[in-house]
Amino acid sequence: MLRRWFAIMIVVLAVAGIWQVTTPDRPVAVIVDAETLECATPYPIGPLQATPRATVPDDFVPVAAVTCDPIVSGDVAADRTVSFSEHRWEGDFGRAVELLNRSSSHRTGFPGCGDNYSLAVLEEFWLVDDRGRAIRPGYPSDSCGSPKPGGLAAVRELTSVGSTEHRITLSDDQIYELSNCRPTYQPPTTGTTMPTSLSVGSYFCRFSSTEFVGTSSFVGTSSTMETIDSLPPAPDCDAVATEVASTIYVDSFTNQEQLLTVELDGCRRVIADGYAPLQASDELLESFR
Repeated sequence: MLRRWFAIMIVVLAVAGIWQVTTPDRPVAVIVDAETLECATPYPIGPLQATPRATVPDDFVPVAAVTCDPIVSGDVAADRTVSFSEHRWEGDFGRAVELLNRSSSHRTGFPGCGDNYSLAVLEEFWLVDDRGRAIRPGYPSDSCGSPKPGGLAAVRELTSVGSTEHRITLSDDQIYELSNCRPTYQPPTTGTTMPTSLSVGSYFCRFSSTEFVGTSSFVGTSSTMETIDSLPPAPDCDAVATEVASTIYVDSFTNQEQLLTVELDGCRRVIADGYAPLQASDELLESFR
């Protein structure tokens, strides 16, 4: 019996040793001309990019790095564009390369691995050497299969030497997907029933004399819905608003999307389509300035 247990322990220790010595393979990054690389259109306008896994080649010595914003700017400009930037970094890349070339961990499948969404969008980046060559390295993975972004963090600790802004023109549908509002002006439709518990987002399309002038977010101390629910009924008024902001809300009774309009001048009302107008507060109007 003692010999059997001794044999079992030898097998267990041998397997554990192999587990520690062997590590998942990572490919080596391909060296290309730096002029051929550019930032992809960021999420959510462009698709999420696959997470790279390649290592830095032994004979590649970086002198600069380029990182790309992982998402576009929040606000859409009057010309229907959003922006993102690429950034250049220079310095000693020794620590960054060391972290980028770490070995990946074995996948364990421990409970809770599927709950880590903090690294859903990482910055796209590449390294450049003094010969004008470039590589797109990647990240080692942890025991859950998620990337370890320490190498990218080390790059961002180097000296920032400049940024270049890029602008992307959006379609009306893309503006709606990004900001949950329609960039084409529609006049509000009033009703007689008081609105309650409107499910309203924080982004609005802005209009001046019915012309789209961009998007902006509600920046009040409370949520948009809480602010609107506290507003009193609006008195009769015939003044015409020339500056308005509108967004989409979901009607709790029909479960359909409807228009919500905030008059920034004129009668200064809040009108949820199909409901009685509310009087906008100074706090609400101030959040749009």
